[in-house]
Amino acid sequence: MRVSRKAFCAALLGATAIPAGMAILPASAQEASIAFELAQQDLGATLRALARQGGREILFADADIRGRQAPAIRGRFTIEEAVRRAIAGTDLVVEQQAGALVVRVRARAAAEDGTDPAIMVTGTRIRGATGPSPVIVMTRRGLEEQGLPDMASISRIIPQNFTGGQNPGVAGGGDQGGYNNLNNATTLNLRGLGSDATLTLINGHRLPYDAVNQGVDISIIPLAALERIEVITDGASALYGSDAVGGVANLILRRDYDGIQASARIGGSADGGNVQQQYSGVGGARWTGGGFMAAIDYSKATPIYADQRDYTRGLAPSQMLGSGYRQVSGVLTGHQDLASWVSFELDAELADRRSRKGVAYSVTAPVTTYGQLSLPIVRSYSVTPSLHFKPGGGWEATLAMTDGESATVSNAKRYINGLTLGRSAYDNHLTNFEASAEGPLARLPGGEARLALGGGYRRFRLDFDVRSTSGGVTTIARDASERRESLFGYGELSLPLVGAANRMPWLDALRLSAAVRYERYAGIDEVATPKLGLIYAPHPGITLKYSWGKSFKIPTLNQVNQARQAILLRANQFSTQPTPPLPAGSTVLLVAGGNADLRAERATSSTLSIEFKPLDGLRIEASGFDIDYRGRIANAVSDYTTAFTNPAAANFVSFAPSASQLHGLIAEAPLGLENQSGQAYDPARVAAVVDASLRNTAREHARGVDVAIDYSAALRGGGQLQLAASASYLDDKRQPVANQPYEERAGLIFTPPHWRARASASWQSRTLQFAAALNYAGSTLDRRRPPQSTVGAFTTLDLSGSFRPAIEHGPLAKLELRLTVQNLLNEAPDPISNPSAASIPFDSTNQSPIGRFVALSVTKQW
Repeated sequence: MRVSRKAFCAALLGATAIPAGMAILPASAQEASIAFELAQQDLGATLRALARQGGREILFADADIRGRQAPAIRGRFTIEEAVRRAIAGTDLVVEQQAGALVVRVRARAAAEDGTDPAIMVTGTRIRGATGPSPVIVMTRRGLEEQGLPDMASISRIIPQNFTGGQNPGVAGGGDQGGYNNLNNATTLNLRGLGSDATLTLINGHRLPYDAVNQGVDISIIPLAALERIEVITDGASALYGSDAVGGVANLILRRDYDGIQASARIGGSADGGNVQQQYSGVGGARWTGGGFMAAIDYSKATPIYADQRDYTRGLAPSQMLGSGYRQVSGVLTGHQDLASWVSFELDAELADRRSRKGVAYSVTAPVTTYGQLSLPIVRSYSVTPSLHFKPGGGWEATLAMTDGESATVSNAKRYINGLTLGRSAYDNHLTNFEASAEGPLARLPGGEARLALGGGYRRFRLDFDVRSTSGGVTTIARDASERRESLFGYGELSLPLVGAANRMPWLDALRLSAAVRYERYAGIDEVATPKLGLIYAPHPGITLKYSWGKSFKIPTLNQVNQARQAILLRANQFSTQPTPPLPAGSTVLLVAGGNADLRAERATSSTLSIEFKPLDGLRIEASGFDIDYRGRIANAVSDYTTAFTNPAAANFVSFAPSASQLHGLIAEAPLGLENQSGQAYDPARVAAVVDASLRNTAREHARGVDVAIDYSAALRGGGQLQLAASASYLDDKRQPVANQPYEERAGLIFTPPHWRARASASWQSRTLQFAAALNYAGSTLDRRRPPQSTVGAFTTLDLSGSFRPAIEHGPLAKLELRLTVQNLLNEAPDPISNPSAASIPFDSTNQSPIGRFVALSVTKQW
């Protein structure tokens, strides 16, 4: 099915419109009352019971409610009334945010300046403050209600995220479009700047990198262990360090759990393949001053083969469009008060994934005759113990240590003129120590000035072992262990100039913030990155935010240590010749690979946003962003055949090299000289050297607009309605070398489209819940060869519904049945034309071959 832009716009408006004839009230008015019968108990247990019984998301910081008791709640109340009774007589308050009830501490300082000093959100290290950058918040329950089963699915619903690169949906073994996904990982790629330019955290701390591209695999975290996800769509190196160029994603885990929950899900694609099974469990306990949560998830999926889709039947039947896999992952979190002024917390993650990827090199021969079959295995773990102190005066401090490892081993069988066995092993290890403190400095007219300070040490290592065996001979391409160390320190200052105590007409709030971070990477680079922020609210329902800052990405260990190559070519293999042309019979040495002289990539980012809340439950936000990304690491000579006439390559071509120069270049290549010239190597006949090594040569400029709308309301009769829509427009250009023209990097095949959007609607009562979502990825241009063609937009409709029996006791109590249908209309990818008949005939970086997918799940709580 193909959907026009007009049809999409109409559908988007329809999805966010209020259904005719439906009486809608603000969530705070006339919400249906529910009969509650809760004894006096721990406040956390009461809030969770209210959330389960009322079907509403109730968010709170565990530190806020530890040791607090809730009175008995008996009688008929709305959810909000029941929560207010539970926290009566405390310094806690409850408010609504995006359909959820948020319980917060309202201390004296918070009441005066409108902030909450107990809550830490991604985008600032100041407790209770609002950062100047836009933040996307997705709760676990909200994701479950939309039928999303795992973290890999989440990467596909964020409009600001590009699904190319390290994403299991990329076909051709994960290599289509020049990307690489060695082990079936899922990494976030905000703004399409690369998975290594998006920083992913768990509970605010780093994880070990995955494979070779310096991304973080989010698919190893079971969705059942998640509390929420917070995504900053702005540069944030001043707060979090390297990699935070496109933005930051913080996966916040459940701190503890009370009881046991088990779920099972099975589903498959209507056109065949992708048969999925998933089994997960969550358990835990709470006690005075402590608690823990343990989650485990087992999932597996069968591949999608080319002969299972009409549009790929021209490929070899054994060609895989989607990989098969089996994964087991687990998470353990816990906390314990050691004294009134110190507590201990622990996060731990463990995962094992085995995948199967097949790529056919011919349309007539199977993978096992002419192709490659890869069997990657990933084993990873991470553990983070931390101590949290309250020394007094409103200050809090943390000491944390992270140790983690992500090891990938891919065994491959390559069938070309016989069998070649390949083995690629990449072992990433991380050790991180960090100390931080935050607290008030002085009283300002608008509230308390607060300061956050921190510093630490980080060490990460990448072990390479790449080898192949053919005819009984083993060749080692790479066998090394490289590591990098960094020292860092940071500070952030928040200055509330206008707040509740001194607000005036057209000046409801005014806050300034400033942050700076210094990092020193031994032997590579040292970087200082500042960030300035302004928050201005002319009215309680209108907030303007502006941020300006610098970010950076340190070169990956793979980029620095990529194996050097020295390839000898005939001069006539180049499509263009210099003037005058090279002598007949001459050769050219092409050198490529890593570069020990690489330095940090640097970016300057600015974001301006406005948030508008015209009525209870409705929020509208629009933001514009600009990222000037300099010193990008790239091959300066992307097409060696045009090196002699391409102005961008002029500085990387040298003529008449000496024999000693050639000897030095060949000596740097582990495999020595790769002679592809068809003639014996003679230094005297080498007329030129083309250097295609990685260098800090490229510059990228990304700019665009994000828009988000969400609305939550209570309906007559006790239902709850939530509507949401978000869209992102991206314009991205890249300059391969200084003083050369910029090239398009968005809106082209295998790159992010200019437009991505998602609209959703959800309704629920005590027993039923329904959700619908419309996903849109805009069209792109295919300019790889004339004539230029257009790859059509990709629009899918997803539905999800659940039933919860209104039974308080017995085997059916706390049971949920859910049916999910993704891509209801069975939208198929738009076909593309390729030079090779064996290439994947659609853009899998933006369009999926899964088709209509139906799944049924059962969840039970005890």
